[in-house]
Amino acid sequence: MMQALHAILGEGSTSATTEVSFLYGSQRSDDILGGEMLDAWAKQHVGKFTHVDVLSNEPEDSEYSGEKGFIDRAKIEKYLPKASDGDDVMIFVCGPPIMYKILCGPRDQKEITGVLGEMGYTPSQVFKF
Repeated sequence: MMQALHAILGEGSTSATTEVSFLYGSQRSDDILGGEMLDAWAKQHVGKFTHVDVLSNEPEDSEYSGEKGFIDRAKIEKYLPKASDGDDVMIFVCGPPIMYKILCGPRDQKEITGVLGEMGYTPSQVFKF
């Protein structure tokens, strides 16, 4: 995912009109890979790149004030474009098997099931890595 983001947002990128919303699910804030780079890109590309961490097991006494829980329908509706926005919508799913099961169905199946399927996203909009 970081390579795809770098191609879109990195130095010399020609993707001037591409908007990216990145939901990053992790257990704790200290588990976030590349967090400093993601934060820097969000600051450099205001209006083009949104980075949202979703933490499922962050300690209660943490200073983290972002989204908690799991990537679910409510967070998808809040941060990602609607399926009805058409073929310009691309959702990339990468993670453990349970994430695929809940969000879009197994990686080896083209059909989109799970939350994204229920929301109307199609195989041409959802890419499983």
